[in-house]
Amino acid sequence: MVRVRLHPIDGSIAQAFIERLLMFEVTLCLDEEGAQEIQERYATLLQAGIAEVAVSNDSDIQFEFFSELNTIQVNGSCSIGLHDVLPAGKNSGLVNESLNSIWNAIEDSMDGEASHYWVAESDVVDALTRIALHQPKLPESMDIAGRRRWSTQQTHHELQMLYYRTRAGSTGQFTASLLDQPASPQISVVPIDVAQQGTRPSLGPLHNVLVECDGHGWQPTSPLRTAMMVYLAGKLND
Repeated sequence: MVRVRLHPIDGSIAQAFIERLLMFEVTLCLDEEGAQEIQERYATLLQAGIAEVAVSNDSDIQFEFFSELNTIQVNGSCSIGLHDVLPAGKNSGLVNESLNSIWNAIEDSMDGEASHYWVAESDVVDALTRIALHQPKLPESMDIAGRRRWSTQQTHHELQMLYYRTRAGSTGQFTASLLDQPASPQISVVPIDVAQQGTRPSLGPLHNVLVECDGHGWQPTSPLRTAMMVYLAGKLND
């Protein structure tokens, strides 16, 4: 049984990571306060006997969340930089000023061709889980980002459409334009090994690590429209 230690456990990414790990034969090694919190919150799941929670510093692999801005440390020797993550909730130490600007202008117009490579929180957590379970050899640093380039304008347009639909759904005041199914922006996948002229970080190290884990590499599966809806839900519930 793999022993995984993570700290701190607050924040939507850490919480989602814990929930995913509890689906496998894993021992979560936490401090006393964290262990008690997880045991109470997931009592039913833990009773199934798949995963365990222990008060311990002894582990096979350790994850430290955001002691450095936008960075997860693994075993104190590998830094994973997170870029353009669409989080499901608050995460102290995860900051994206571009996303904040888009959200702050959600009811206004917004232009811009700056490059963004959005990635769902669920895909980030999936990568972390694969690393925890397989414990591959890790480089000193690697980056996580999406593989599709979105401009600021495209992102704002998509989020604004979803925002107005959500508001209409809460009141039942739909208009014909909101009920139409708008086409998604024309976004193409940028291959991992193509040199970037924009701002996307290199995904090669992450891809190689995940290939070593299970042969599948970095293949985000969550639709970005779904990821944006999860992000919006978190913002509206703040």
